[in-house]
Amino acid sequence: DVGISQTTVIEGKSRTSFGVPKFLNRLLGMNMKRQGLVFDYFIKTLDAEIASAKSEGKYDLGIKTLKGQKVTFNGPPQSFCFRGLTAPNETVELYSVQQDKGMSPEDAMKMYNELKESTGTENEDTVVDVTDSSNQGQGWFGSYRSRRKFDIQTGFYVDNRDYLTVTEKVFFIHSDPKAEKCLVARPNTGKKLELKTSLKAKFNKGAFSKKQVSVERAMKIWEREYELADCPYSDQYQVSCPGRHEESYVFAGSIVPVLNKILKAGRYYKDSEKTKKPFMVVRAEVSNAPELNADIIPQQAPSPDHGGDSDDEMLVADPVTGDEEDIGLGVARELANKTSKVRFRGTITKYHDDDKNPECDPSGTFFVKFSDGRKLTMDADQVNHGRRKFEKEVNRLVHCGMPREDASSMSEHTKGASLSRSKLRKPILDDGEEDPEEYERNFEQEFLDAVPDSIVGLCFWRNGLHEMILEDLSKELLAKGVETTRSLLNLEKMERQNAQKKED
Repeated sequence: DVGISQTTVIEGKSRTSFGVPKFLNRLLGMNMKRQGLVFDYFIKTLDAEIASAKSEGKYDLGIKTLKGQKVTFNGPPQSFCFRGLTAPNETVELYSVQQDKGMSPEDAMKMYNELKESTGTENEDTVVDVTDSSNQGQGWFGSYRSRRKFDIQTGFYVDNRDYLTVTEKVFFIHSDPKAEKCLVARPNTGKKLELKTSLKAKFNKGAFSKKQVSVERAMKIWEREYELADCPYSDQYQVSCPGRHEESYVFAGSIVPVLNKILKAGRYYKDSEKTKKPFMVVRAEVSNAPELNADIIPQQAPSPDHGGDSDDEMLVADPVTGDEEDIGLGVARELANKTSKVRFRGTITKYHDDDKNPECDPSGTFFVKFSDGRKLTMDADQVNHGRRKFEKEVNRLVHCGMPREDASSMSEHTKGASLSRSKLRKPILDDGEEDPEEYERNFEQEFLDAVPDSIVGLCFWRNGLHEMILEDLSKELLAKGVETTRSLLNLEKMERQNAQKKED
């Protein structure tokens, strides 16, 4: 069998299992017929395991989604430039993610009604005695089939043991007879899956009532617990009952180049197989990004998918008046064929008050020079139409994050000149200031981009570990002489000054 068939013990010695790569390599040593049979069995077994894991909620793609009835950022992220001159534009962001992990009474009733309709079950105020001579504890609950075999029923249950001095604990449990796990919901922690064997042990220890409670009573307790749980997860409104608001810190952005340094600062060493990973890869999709971006993205900017070109759909631009103020204003014109559409920008170079266009106001002629080199004469209506096209294009660029000055610029610049018009970084520390206690502030700068509505990054599960990582990483970088954000800013200012001199 070329070592594929294994037993637990061979000649008194335990034999360690091997992984899929070694299995497939050894599979190549078998004859073709056996190879096909074994590989076919392997694929069918793998598919069955995946299907089973998905149905039981154990299937994991390696990325955990931070879930909750509401997930938000606590504000714009902290932004750090840890690579100095090597990559001055690559930053690592630290996001503070707030999760409301609870379940409201309304959502609990909605879930109960949906499951009741799909399974045809009702929450009954009944009790079933299933204790026998071998187990004199609280016993198990459910529809009793025999003295030794019974099923778990879907319904509301409570824990009213004496140590719970503030309120009873209420649970909603949904059982699928074909699954190994039950769905368990709580007002403060939301939904989770739990093994039936684990639930049975808890029932036998008296952690739940043997008797389902009525929906009315369950909802009263649910509302009470939901209100009490309106506090941080680190707090408890009574014994073993944490709050429903949990805060997590997620590193995102350009973390790959400094990943090893981050893991080292987080006390994780890949060489040790026994070391438990102190982090997990997470995804967060938040609902408050538009609110955080309200001061960054102008409200008048149109959506990028707003693609109409009619006069009604274009933004209002100040009409021309025929005065000197019109000289230099931007105008756009469009050339289209069956397959493409090209828009050229231009500027008004002069105006002649010659009354050649009496139906327009003003009635003179405008001279416009476009970026393709063409020089055209236009009346006031044509210019105003081109002005609206120009403003629409400018606002689209502003919506995408470009400064308005750059978006409306009609000039062509060299790389150095365009550098002088781009945004300057804003270090947290002032010029000449150093923070010997909070080392990470030397590499921190203001976050100037739009806050995204979703991120994927590293979350360290131990409280306060993100602060330790920032401190140790920054201390190491300072010792190696990596440029701080203040140093990078000073160098950028010098480059811009030199670029401006060349432009002049």
